[in-house]
Amino acid sequence: MIIAGAALATYATRFPLMLLAGKKDLPKKLVRFMGYIAPAVLTALIVPLIFIDQGELHFSLANRTIIASIITVLTAYFSKSMLASVVAGMGAVILITYLGPFF
Repeated sequence: MIIAGAALATYATRFPLMLLAGKKDLPKKLVRFMGYIAPAVLTALIVPLIFIDQGELHFSLANRTIIASIITVLTAYFSKSMLASVVAGMGAVILITYLGPFF
């Protein structure tokens, strides 16, 4: 019931704008601006998970999530493959989590 209510609220807030926007072209500046929304939101969600640990900022290589993030970003950049990036990131987290105490 909660999911249906959330879906209805989301649809009800977006549908009128889709009706208006569907009849005419949006300005190029607005379209370009909207292209930045998803990366900005994704960055706002991910960066705190990487750099904040127990309420404190950790900008060192002792932070295991930074190492796993670097490996994931490098894999994404060079492979251009979402699957390879996810597998590399998960593998890095698993290896760092289980082998980390030995270093």
